[in-house]
Amino acid sequence: MQIIRLIGGVLLSLSGAIAGTAETPAPARLQLDGFLAAFNSGDRATITAFGKDHAPPDFLRPAIVDQTLEMSRTSGGYDVLEVYEIDSLSVKSRVLARSTKEVVELTIAVDPANPERITVITLTDRVVPGSPLTTPEK
Repeated sequence: MQIIRLIGGVLLSLSGAIAGTAETPAPARLQLDGFLAAFNSGDRATITAFGKDHAPPDFLRPAIVDQTLEMSRTSGGYDVLEVYEIDSLSVKSRVLARSTKEVVELTIAVDPANPERITVITLTDRVVPGSPLTTPEK
């Protein structure tokens, strides 16, 4: 009986250790999620704060922030349909505009020396090839 309890205890501790080692998202995916959270807020202060901490310096130009706010307002924000991790430092994704239902491609690349800093953010209406999706990623 003692051996069964010991084995059960070992198995429980191993399952806890395995559950605790869930795969951490790649740096580019983390920045994609952060950018979308700021973008979807539609709030100048939130977008600017994200830009200061994570975006290229050019992103903080008033014209770029204004354009980003206008895109957020017009699109209603974006929901992720698919993410293609090119590598840990760059991702391409298909996102669905909440208001217009337009699917666009969002690309994020981060600095290899500082993966919390985005080097490229592009939103294009050229849709990534693939099967059409109608529901956001969960």
